Amino acid sequence: MLFKTFHYVYYFLESYLLPNGTVLHINIVDIHRDPNFWSNPNEFDPDRFLPEKIQKRHPYSYLPFSAGPRNCIGQRFAMLELKTIVASLVYNFYLEPVDYIRDLRMMTDIITRVTRPIRTRFVPINRAT
Repeated sequence: MLFKTFHYVYYFLESYLLPNGTVLHINIVDIHRDPNFWSNPNEFDPDRFLPEKIQKRHPYSYLPFSAGPRNCIGQRFAMLELKTIVASLVYNFYLEPVDYIRDLRMMTDIITRVTRPIRTRFVPINRAT
């Protein structure tokens, strides 16, 4: 959830007038599931993040680490760490969902997260040497 307090009169989306002191809440989860930005927004599709597809989408349609001048300073490290872990997992295991996205409930606090852990079954890949 992004929060922004407006200290001046500001026109938003050319149709709404936000008065002085307005706090605007932007629900990032809804942006990440918006069919105006994503085809089949509730389907897992890692190809969405291929370089050629990233170039075609709006720069603020995916905000896992916020955006702009107050962007997360740990974004680069987090992405490198994530790629290392995911590469190791998908090389060694088949990942099978136990819980599905449609069954999960989200909550927003400092960060947006699920209300309980997401369960996944890790099935070892037998690699014949």
